[in-house]
Amino acid sequence: MNRTIRLAGAALLALGGLTGFAGAAQAEPIDHVRIELLQLTCHQNSEGDHDEAYLKVTDANGNQVKVWPGSAKYQTMGTNYVRSLADGNGNAALVLGKQQARTLTLWDYDTTSGDDKLGATLVTGSEFGGEVQYRSLEGSGGVYTIAYRVIDI
Repeated sequence: MNRTIRLAGAALLALGGLTGFAGAAQAEPIDHVRIELLQLTCHQNSEGDHDEAYLKVTDANGNQVKVWPGSAKYQTMGTNYVRSLADGNGNAALVLGKQQARTLTLWDYDTTSGDDKLGATLVTGSEFGGEVQYRSLEGSGGVYTIAYRVIDI
């Protein structure tokens, strides 16, 4: 009889352990959103007659990943230039959880020295809803506005 009670107790403990394990496996999935890049407007370029602009996003691992322009090293931007950012939208680094954030950083490419930071902005996953957001980017004498939206996926 003692042996039966011990076996039944062990079975209950194991069942409880399995129930806890099964419960842990049913964690809530993370809802994801995507930053959709729309447009970059130059109000004042940082040097000479134009900047050689490119955009990076900080990915989930903290690495800066170039997202725009898609295939070129940079895009020429002068005062009052407006450029579409659409060719940067295919990058996986633009996908994030609704509780996460990414930093978008605009850079000016320089061949003879280090690249100049033209500004940065923090985009949060909680901004989802499809409304267009406008952020000012300023640095190294340049003044830009970036337009984007965060969409549910």
